[in-house]
Amino acid sequence: MREPVIPQLAEREFLSWEAAQDGKFELHHGFVMAFAGGTVDHDTIAFNIRTALSTLFPAPCRTFGSDVKLRAASDVFYYADAGVVCEALAGDATVIEQARIVVEVLSRSTRSYDLVEKRAAYRGMESLRAYVIVHADMRRVEVDERGRESWRTDTYDAGDAFIDGRAVGLDAVYAGSSLEIA
Repeated sequence: MREPVIPQLAEREFLSWEAAQDGKFELHHGFVMAFAGGTVDHDTIAFNIRTALSTLFPAPCRTFGSDVKLRAASDVFYYADAGVVCEALAGDATVIEQARIVVEVLSRSTRSYDLVEKRAAYRGMESLRAYVIVHADMRRVEVDERGRESWRTDTYDAGDAFIDGRAVGLDAVYAGSSLEIA
């Protein structure tokens, strides 16, 4: 379980404080949390999904990874594993404001947080069309998509997963990981 590392901070205080740190930190409703590291499989899967998103959502859209903060609310900043933004961004931007797609690769240490709190925060983003959860301990992708009146969740265990109407093969997502099918 991750615990807050410093007292509660407002948005501006957090952004200034984090810019001066050696590590990465997320802001969860004013509380600063150390950013969790991952495994080789986690990194491989995140790279694969980011590569697939680059193909599925060409320019003017662009993909981003865990080096850029994502604002989920005024007092919530995350480092998502991957995502898509289709608004113009300055090359030196450090915060994504209008994500279209957000992807989290589940880790044992953050599983419940990604499935409950992050899911709720991401669904609150007006720009978000899909929140994608990629399991790293089994071949499963969950895609939450925004409908006209509510969110729908589809689960994919084989074949293609559909993200905002575009197909990505699970074989491509899990290539090079311990979940790759030879």
